[in-house]
Amino acid sequence: MKSKAFIWDMDGTLVNSYPAIVPAAQKVCADAGREYSFEYIYNYVIRTSVNTLLEDIAEESGTDFRLLKEEFNRLNDSHIGAIQAISHARDTLETLAARGHLNFVYTHRGASCREILQQTGLLPFFTDIVTALDGFPRKPSPAAIQFLLQRYDLKGEDSFYVGDRNLDAEAARNAGINSIL
Repeated sequence: MKSKAFIWDMDGTLVNSYPAIVPAAQKVCADAGREYSFEYIYNYVIRTSVNTLLEDIAEESGTDFRLLKEEFNRLNDSHIGAIQAISHARDTLETLAARGHLNFVYTHRGASCREILQQTGLLPFFTDIVTALDGFPRKPSPAAIQFLLQRYDLKGEDSFYVGDRNLDAEAARNAGINSIL
């Protein structure tokens, strides 16, 4: 069997991080004078991104986006203990690795990525991890995916980006690879 490559989004795909993300975003929004329900923020973030939410709040409230983002990151990182692996994520990664397939992560998350993958027991299954700290443009830009394809000499037709949002499928399409949503 021909080896395949799976490039995984992290939040919402490998781990259920929304119990940390949404309360952090709620607090940042409230501090900027905008009160939103858990459901509203969850749906907003799934449809767009945390960055888009924070950009909108910054514009509406006249608050500096960088300050909102720093506070969000601090609050989010303080709740990473609440993050758990998605049901069957470990089994899926283990099966793919046992069949000789490669697994990678490409996420907008920064420094906490490895810690979360370690605490959930998923870290050993990944050949490489690309995070926001690597400086690539955000999805749907294909740059980070293309970096992995080139670095590991992966073929587009044998590579899949696995995510939970339309943004992930768009990034895969822009990189010329398959997507699993």
